[in-house]
Amino acid sequence: MTAIGVLCARMRVEEKQIIAALADAGVVAMPFPPASTPLPPGPVSADGATLGNHRHDGDDVTHHHELRLIIDRCQNRHIASAKLPLLKLSGIEVIDAGLAATGTRLEIATAFAQAGLPRPHAFVGLSETSAMEAAARLGFPATLMPQTPGSATTSLLDHDTAEAVIEHRVVLGSHGEAIVLLQAGAPHVEQIGRHHVVGGEVIAIQGGLVGDEAQELAVAAARVLGARSIAVDIARIDGQMVIWDVAPVADFRQATLTGSRGVGDAIADLMRSSLGAAQVSACVRLDVPIAVAQQGWEVQVRHGVIGVSLTA
Repeated sequence: MTAIGVLCARMRVEEKQIIAALADAGVVAMPFPPASTPLPPGPVSADGATLGNHRHDGDDVTHHHELRLIIDRCQNRHIASAKLPLLKLSGIEVIDAGLAATGTRLEIATAFAQAGLPRPHAFVGLSETSAMEAAARLGFPATLMPQTPGSATTSLLDHDTAEAVIEHRVVLGSHGEAIVLLQAGAPHVEQIGRHHVVGGEVIAIQGGLVGDEAQELAVAAARVLGARSIAVDIARIDGQMVIWDVAPVADFRQATLTGSRGVGDAIADLMRSSLGAAQVSACVRLDVPIAVAQQGWEVQVRHGVIGVSLTA
């Protein structure tokens, strides 16, 4: 049998909402722990691309669920960037943030620049010296952005703060942490809005910046990255609307809906359009009572109600 996997190490509110929306769509999505199984550096075999086991009541035969589609909700972006390409090589459909799911902030900024989308003035620092020179050229306030998309950024309000933060990263961090993207500005909450884009549509917004122009820019950003589900931060810097940052996997529990659908519902609709009716019907149906064990996860469906718990 086939199944839909939600790539996540633990179930949060967002992942539960997505699974519930998929249940309403008539399929069962199950947690797929990102680091649960080793994978070869190439297409995954049928045995490798499975999601746990299940047994029908009174049936002693164990069945595997072949993965039909993966929804990326992995918080560890280092693991996700390694695993997602391998799953795609195996022909598994993946709903993720496109380039932002596996690339760096520098690659993302470069893609926006090549597409002619508005961004803040920025420089790449490759060492303590070049990063400090970049900060001086940008002026203050500025923002230091590590290479991993979705990771925390640091506001540099003055020269002393910049010197302390950059020196700390170079001296105590790894070689990779010395490479940073520095952007002009440090927008306040009323100057920035996070736009949750699914399937080319802004489904929800949180923050102080809203409006049609910001939504259009967020959709354009998702399109350039090839993102099917992503959060795009739009900011107003010096009177100009710009793409400030993106997050491949973001919280959306406190976001305000732009319409009648939630983010989970939009992902369920995207799943249906991606797989088609025939493949959706091949996935595990709600009327089949199952219990799935996968690396400490237990997922049970009884009478159309999904329960998820830790067994270890």
